[in-house]
Amino acid sequence: MPILYFVVHLVLYPKNEKLFMVCFSFAEGPLAWALIVWRCSLVFSSADKLVSALIHLLPGLVFFTIRWWNPATFAAMHQEETSSRISWPYGVEDKSYLMTWLFWVPLFAYTLWQVLYFLIVNVLRRQRLLRDPEVMTSYRELSKKARKANNIWWRLSGLLGDQNRPLMYILLQAIFTVATMALTVPIFLSYELHVVFQILKVSAAAWNGGSFLLEVMPRQVILKDKKKSEMQPVPPQQDQSSIVENAMNAGISAEVNGS
Repeated sequence: MPILYFVVHLVLYPKNEKLFMVCFSFAEGPLAWALIVWRCSLVFSSADKLVSALIHLLPGLVFFTIRWWNPATFAAMHQEETSSRISWPYGVEDKSYLMTWLFWVPLFAYTLWQVLYFLIVNVLRRQRLLRDPEVMTSYRELSKKARKANNIWWRLSGLLGDQNRPLMYILLQAIFTVATMALTVPIFLSYELHVVFQILKVSAAAWNGGSFLLEVMPRQVILKDKKKSEMQPVPPQQDQSSIVENAMNAGISAEVNGS
């Protein structure tokens, strides 16, 4: 859903300041922080990992460029000779306006999207999911990763017992969304903070990619070779007496041939 917002804004309404701030909140809020929290990796040999990392990384870089390096934006944010501003983009003098369009409106839109997703996946399509455990939902995918890594998110989701993990997942997702969207306000107001955040995201993705190549992949290769060797049939061992008898017969044959 956020990706659809980005496309609509950039293609159809590039000068709509309110839609820009909503998209900025999505790009530098939950989407960007998910790259760090869920350890997305820049692994160029893996299409899945590369696409996942770029989906979380590139929107923030696009809106960073528009926010600080677009000439029209720069002129609007640094007016010296006139107090009037151009219609796009909005200045940073009205903090309540920024809170509305950087936090409250995106939070409402994100909540509405999550509620609709929950109703479709867990109510309307519940029987399909129960019949086919291979169908991946966001909860199944994230809980699978958390369980495999046995990280803090898996332990937190189990505070109320295994049967309440979906409920804890919803609660943790809500806290994560509110916190990351609130952080978009100071990021929007500070060029230095925004630059630091870009460096943090790129560094985290590169670090995770390097860790995957140097630590995870060698373990996977070793485990794969081990399983492969265990599956190969073991050749039957010959009896020791048979080996001695064959050796003696070979020696006798050699003597006969030599004589």
